[in-house]
This record gives sequence, C-alpha cells and structure tokens, in this order.
Amino acid sequence: MMNMNTSRVLLVVAALLSAVVLQASLFARLGLPGATPAVLLVVVLVFAMCAGPGAGAIIGFSAGVLVDLAPPSAGSLGQTAAIYAIAGFLAGFVELKPGRPDVQSVGTVAGLSAGAVIAQAMLASVIGTPEVTWSIVPLLVVTQLLYAVLLSLVLIPVVGTLYRGAADDRRLA
Repeated sequence: MMNMNTSRVLLVVAALLSAVVLQASLFARLGLPGATPAVLLVVVLVFAMCAGPGAGAIIGFSAGVLVDLAPPSAGSLGQTAAIYAIAGFLAGFVELKPGRPDVQSVGTVAGLSAGAVIAQAMLASVIGTPEVTWSIVPLLVVTQLLYAVLLSLVLIPVVGTLYRGAADDRRLA
C-alpha cells in the first residue's frame, strides 16, 4: 500500500468536497429509481483501496462527517461517519491494481456500498428513527449495488490514476 503525502491529501480533500457537492446537488435531484447513487462512498472506497485500511478509515470518517453535515442531513451526526469509516477500513484490505477495474475491486465497491445501505437502515432502527421503511430497503440495496458498479467502472481508473500521479510532493513546487 502507498503512503499519504501532501499532494495526495490535497487530492483526497478536493475529491471528497467535489463528490459531496455532486451527490447532494446533482445526483439527489436526478430522480433515479431507488437509492441516490452514493458517489462520495464510491470515491472513499476507491481511495481506501489505493491507500490502505488506516487511511481508508480516516478518509471514510471524514467523508461521513461531510455527509452528516451537508443538507439535507437526515440522520444523527456521526452515523454516516461511522459507517463510512468501517467501509473505508474494510476496502483498504483490497489493493487496487493499476489499469482497468477488475472484478475484485468493482465487487468490493458494490458490496460495501450495498452493505452501507443495510447498515444505515439498521443503525437508524436502533436509534429509533421513524423514517426507516423496511419494505423498501431491498430495493435500495439492489439499486445502490447497481449504481456502485456503474460508478466504480468510471471512478476506479480515474481516482487510481490521479492517486498514483500524486506520489511526488516535488510536483507541487
């Protein structure tokens, strides 16, 4: 796994901020069936596969806090942050190979994205959020799985290439 340097940290911050804005402003308003595509979570998972489990957990927690703070936030502060941190940690154990997306990396992103939907519903039920409707959770899981596959096919090569290209701090000077 690779180390985080200044240029990689800046890349992660820029990507997370861009993804949260895209997710909240564009993808949430598209009116797609089922779940809203979790662009931010896919970005977190791809960075985690590049950087490893420790950095993946930190990136996931940071992204989750952004989701929890960005309007329209529906859950408790820290709820999404915890789920994204765990997902980032788990994704960090899968090493992203250079080049085209492989079945393992796409499957990891899709599985963890679908798992995050289930975890959100379970955690919301435990906390006592009345908005959880268990009858639509299977639809949300399936659509999130499909959206994550499509997003990962685009984002894995882009984020992976940018992350590898940001390996040298001297390029910023």
